[in-house]
Amino acid sequence: METDEAPKPKKAPYKSKRYFLSSLNTYFGYQLIQQLRNDTEHPEDPNLIVGTTILQSIYPLHPAVRKVIDPSKMSFLQKVILDSDVIVYDINTCDHSECEYAIKSLKLGSYDQEKILILVSSVMAWSATDPKEKKAGEEDEDGGYPPESGEEEGKPQEDAEDAPPKKEYTRFNETDYPKRKALPQYESLCSLESLCLSINRPNLKTFILCAGILYGMGEDHFYTKFKEAWLQNTITFYNRNKVPCIHVKDLALFVQKLVEKPVNQKYIFAIDHNQNPSHKAIIDSISKGVGNQKIQQSDLAIPEFQIDLRMKPTKVFDAFLEEQGDQGDEEQAVDKFTFNWWCKEGIRANIAKIRQEFVDYHNLKPIRIAITGPPGIGKSTIANQISTYFSIPHITIKELIQEYLNQTSEEVESLKANLEENRNQLVEEAKAQYDIQREKRKQLKQPYIPFDDSKIEARLTDEQLITIYKWRLMQNDCQNRGFILDNYPKTYAQAKQLFYNIEGEGEEQKVTLNKLILPEHFIVLGGSDEQIIDRIKFSKIHKYDEEVLLKRLKNYKILNTKKGYTILIDFYKELKVDICEISVFNKQTNIQDTCRSFIERNGKYKNYKHIEQDLEENRLKEKKEQLLKQQEQNQKLKELRDKKEDELWKIQEEEYKIKQEHSVNYEKELLESRSLPLRQYLNDNVVPFITEGLVEIVKQNPENVIDFLSEFLFKRSLQVRFPDPKLYFENSE
Repeated sequence: METDEAPKPKKAPYKSKRYFLSSLNTYFGYQLIQQLRNDTEHPEDPNLIVGTTILQSIYPLHPAVRKVIDPSKMSFLQKVILDSDVIVYDINTCDHSECEYAIKSLKLGSYDQEKILILVSSVMAWSATDPKEKKAGEEDEDGGYPPESGEEEGKPQEDAEDAPPKKEYTRFNETDYPKRKALPQYESLCSLESLCLSINRPNLKTFILCAGILYGMGEDHFYTKFKEAWLQNTITFYNRNKVPCIHVKDLALFVQKLVEKPVNQKYIFAIDHNQNPSHKAIIDSISKGVGNQKIQQSDLAIPEFQIDLRMKPTKVFDAFLEEQGDQGDEEQAVDKFTFNWWCKEGIRANIAKIRQEFVDYHNLKPIRIAITGPPGIGKSTIANQISTYFSIPHITIKELIQEYLNQTSEEVESLKANLEENRNQLVEEAKAQYDIQREKRKQLKQPYIPFDDSKIEARLTDEQLITIYKWRLMQNDCQNRGFILDNYPKTYAQAKQLFYNIEGEGEEQKVTLNKLILPEHFIVLGGSDEQIIDRIKFSKIHKYDEEVLLKRLKNYKILNTKKGYTILIDFYKELKVDICEISVFNKQTNIQDTCRSFIERNGKYKNYKHIEQDLEENRLKEKKEQLLKQQEQNQKLKELRDKKEDELWKIQEEEYKIKQEHSVNYEKELLESRSLPLRQYLNDNVVPFITEGLVEIVKQNPENVIDFLSEFLFKRSLQVRFPDPKLYFENSE
């Protein structure tokens, strides 16, 4: 008898969506686009992503964006929004007037197809909300926050009968959103939330994602804290106030899942499940995971770090997950809904992952170097110069041992006890030898020498020393910036023990290379014994003892000369570590430049302290260039000013000449006009008589011409009556 099998559910056909996103070029915008893009899975018909940008952003525009819309063209903006399937506005960064216009367009606009509107808000919309008091008999569903170490919660109070009852607080849930209050600078968030919640259209689903303070992927609000921790500086926390947070990738996932499975709840808390989200605990985890484990309290903090909000993470997607759990066979669960958190338990539980994101995003690569060479050749001097230049820890055996012994832990105390026991044994052996020698000296009647055990020190075994080196190389500063190992390891065996991790015993033993501490650059310094001896002999730093030096040089040669067994350099060659061999006493070689060129052969290392040096150099260079540019501009302005002054002077000179000419002409004309009556008078009454006198002179040819002419004119003037000259001037006027 045949049984009817239930038909298998068919997978829903794929249909691309049209997304409109605000703030495309922001910290969250970039990650949201990365989450929503599907051009790899569906290259023929991917999701269409358009939207608006913000001004003065340091974040790039994602290549998956199809088009950027100009928000100033309001009618076109409205058309694009009404044509989109999903509209997402990040009201933490977008222009609020643009967002308000978009919400009103969706509320009152004409469209038939179904749409989704998501407003990504912030817990800052709750920044002035009073704590929620716990009612009598009320219990937290999931137990609430556990008390921090050092908190007074749970401690018995003295004089409990006289003391007033202590207030207990519980966490807000999403139905408490009408109680929210914001600080004045965040009140516009509440206004936009309320406007969105007021929409009641059957073909428009609206959601408010009240997001925690964002972290991860290079950081935004927490950037300064991570940077200071990376630099091994003490970082500050505000208080034990609760700061709800969420990883930026998880917030983007919330948006994607709301589009994939719209829920019947409009207001949603998008925060992680950190069981202790106090600001102190978060900063402490950053300091331990990235920095030097040093924190201190400060009254100065950005508003996002001053809030104190107890909030329950949302459970809106739990119903879908439980429903799928009841389906049984995974093969029958078509279009399976999953919510794969990136950092569900928050910063504290995922600090290693978040630290790696920060390092990768900012391209902060550690510089791991090992340097070796014969004794007295100057390894420590060169290593110290490299350490200073690249701002990386310089690790020497003596300082490392002292640093380790200054720690407080069971391992350190055990090592101290072991060293003390070994030293006591060495002192006893030395004392026994001293007693024998003393008796001999006594018999020979030689002077008495007291026993001195101050120079007796217990040496660490290779295993103990390697344990200390592994501890140091795994410290945050070495993992962040790198290190330079000064003359250690010294042998192939030591290198193998140091850079390999051995787990298990016998057949189950696993040997793995620890790439986190393996040097990428190996520098070998070389020189002849004679040159080294001369260097030490005339050095003011080193105490010269030829016998000791020759012995050390001999031991170095034995350890680093191939005689049928592997040596230190072979270890690095086997692992294909780049090696640079430098002849220290070659006068044509600049050791520092050679080392830097070798270390930076594949490009410059990005290191905050190194970056700051480069930035300072660039700043000084830019300042110098600006100064030269300013000087050139000043010179050009001066030349232009001089040229204009010359032109102006020429113009003024020309004008002056013209005026002078006009003045001369005027005076000339004036003189002419004034001289006309006189000339007329002379022509009428003087010139004829003078002419007549000259004629007489010619006729008579007197001896004294002047006397003759004057006498003639005088006699003639008596004979003729001349007109009054004033009449001429009166007539001319």
